[in-house]
Amino acid sequence: MSKIAILGATGPTGIHLAAALRRDGADVRVVARNSRKLAQLFPEAAIEKFEADLADAGQTMRAVEGCSLVYDCIGLPPGAMNLHAVTARNIAAALKQSKARCVQVSSYWAYFPQTRPVMDESHPRSDGSPWMRYRREAEDILLAAGAAILHLPDFYGPHAHIGSLQGALAEAAAGKTMNWLGSGDVAREYIYVPDAARIGAAIGHREEAFGAHWCLRGSGPLTGKQVAEATSRHRGQPIKLRAAGLLMLRMVSLFNKDLRGFMQIAPEYMKPVRYDARKLEKLLDAQSMTPYEAGIGQTLDWLAAGRTQ
Repeated sequence: MSKIAILGATGPTGIHLAAALRRDGADVRVVARNSRKLAQLFPEAAIEKFEADLADAGQTMRAVEGCSLVYDCIGLPPGAMNLHAVTARNIAAALKQSKARCVQVSSYWAYFPQTRPVMDESHPRSDGSPWMRYRREAEDILLAAGAAILHLPDFYGPHAHIGSLQGALAEAAAGKTMNWLGSGDVAREYIYVPDAARIGAAIGHREEAFGAHWCLRGSGPLTGKQVAEATSRHRGQPIKLRAAGLLMLRMVSLFNKDLRGFMQIAPEYMKPVRYDARKLEKLLDAQSMTPYEAGIGQTLDWLAAGRTQ
């Protein structure tokens, strides 16, 4: 395999994916708009740093040139979600020109609104809010270009800066009460982001993975109360949990623009869910996942050290 490009490399999935690929001995190019962040996050000289705006077709073409495999790890801010389709079209055009293969690291948003307590590749992908449709459109563009589409549960871990579990852990690390979306008794599944990167790196080596959707599971169902208990054990002091319902979120969103955008998917983060990855496990065999006790502890230590990148 020749060089591998990671697009949107300065986000959490890109950072951990680069580490996983380098452990495998891969030749890696990391691509993002901010050259300073690229240099900061990837100090290893052997990793090629490439500054590009992937909303620009020409820059995307140059970012992919000379690579046999491309990972789309692009994460866009709330006000730019509509650009997912733009970047996907640019990547698809670059793939056609370069003959590279692609793995898109996506989420479960395209499967929202959730209609089943267990989600897999057969779950409906229709209707929903603009954010859900933007994700779906981008996935469909890249699937048509032959990409493997990797669907991640809500993730947490070092370098993650968003997510329902990550946000609660950041509050706990700061000595605050953890705000939890929905009831503390509702069980949802989460993935430790280094696990997602490890599996993503493995999928890139499998020819039969391309041109299909692949659902990842997390480390099993977990409630907010269990998060508070694990956090309390790790910190050696009681951590309080405060359930935040839709009414509270709507009130807070009046003063928070980003939260206003999130309100369109917030109800989906209050439903119980677990993920069925049997299709993936036929491809890669059963994957060991980091237990929550260990993953939460490592994330809290990273947050407590004041690391934000």
